[in-house]
Amino acid sequence: MTGRNDLPAAPRSRFALPQTSIGGLPSKQRARALEFVRSLLESPTAPYFEDGPVSVVRRFARERAGLSLAEDEHANLIVRWPGSKRSRAPALAFSAHLDHPGFHYSGVRGGVHTGRFHGGVPARFMPGARVRFHSSSGSAHATAIVRAAENRGRDGIVAEFRDVRGKPARGSFGVFDLTDGVMRGTRLSSRVCDDLMGAAAILALLDHCVETNCTRAVTGVFTRAEETGFIGCVGLLESGLLAADTIMIGLECSPRRATAVVGEGPVVRVGDRQSVFDPMITAGIEAAARRVSTRVPGFGYQRALMDGGSCESTAYNAFGIQAGAMCLALGNYHNCGPGETIAPEFVDWNDFEGLVAIMIECSESFDAAQITLNTRMRLKQIYDREYKRLTVSGRRLKRPAKPGMRGVAR
Repeated sequence: MTGRNDLPAAPRSRFALPQTSIGGLPSKQRARALEFVRSLLESPTAPYFEDGPVSVVRRFARERAGLSLAEDEHANLIVRWPGSKRSRAPALAFSAHLDHPGFHYSGVRGGVHTGRFHGGVPARFMPGARVRFHSSSGSAHATAIVRAAENRGRDGIVAEFRDVRGKPARGSFGVFDLTDGVMRGTRLSSRVCDDLMGAAAILALLDHCVETNCTRAVTGVFTRAEETGFIGCVGLLESGLLAADTIMIGLECSPRRATAVVGEGPVVRVGDRQSVFDPMITAGIEAAARRVSTRVPGFGYQRALMDGGSCESTAYNAFGIQAGAMCLALGNYHNCGPGETIAPEFVDWNDFEGLVAIMIECSESFDAAQITLNTRMRLKQIYDREYKRLTVSGRRLKRPAKPGMRGVAR
């Protein structure tokens, strides 16, 4: 093995805003959003090793007057904007997770380096993939190539490594050695879109709240260890830090579908592989998206059941926190590229800007109770128009059938 200074160079990155945008954000806000994206994507992360993104969020909260930061015992983060006016409205919260599938280094035995993989990537994609190992502080100290990977049931995927350079150590984690981020046109490719892009969108929203002195209270929730079964989210729910009447909107990057295409706009997510989300919150999100599309020429959004994976909105609803969701359609989900190879994930930058624009609209006008009332009124208006026909036909159906009537069972 060679020393740390002899590690192969990391893949290059290129963060630059596309020249054109139809996402609905002004130029200054676009530039700041890119800063948040870059700071998170350049922070290596894996389940239980979210130290880098956690540090980014903590620093963000400290640097902005008016924001408060709370943490549960598991270092899930809650960043709150109190709102500039008192209100009895339920808290409006947006949630994203800070981890991404990755390796935990196990050690070397008999000259063979091994590690256990945490997260949803099939073992058959891994042989030949390059891996970069980091300390919990984020500094790289080794690289390797996956020689073999095997799913061992309850023990998960165990990988063997070859061509190890540097000094991997117990307590370190490995990520696929892919670019932090490259922008080509409006496509952003990165080792980790899922779900650091969702986290960046929350930072952009909270930054907007501070800059504009937003009247409504808005909360950003940043969870850990989502990729191993919503572990951080459940820990947060058990902590009791979230008010029972919180309106939660989960943010994700979810595998693209025929009904949810990369580049066709952010997605109003009606459900995932496990459940369907709160219908009134979903209606409120879509109402906000329609308002943005009316105001911004060329703005588009999509509505879809994103059943390629599961998201934390399922957990929130299961634990009694009403939740809806939005997402970005994602290519190469969990780095699973064409031909069973490991490749960068990708999203469309305009989709991301559109996501932030809808979130801002929600922060300014979201009212689930009003959505429910409007739906009831709309249905009542239709009923008032048609109820006479219903009444007359009901009387006919309730009259005793006359003997010998056709179609009546005897």
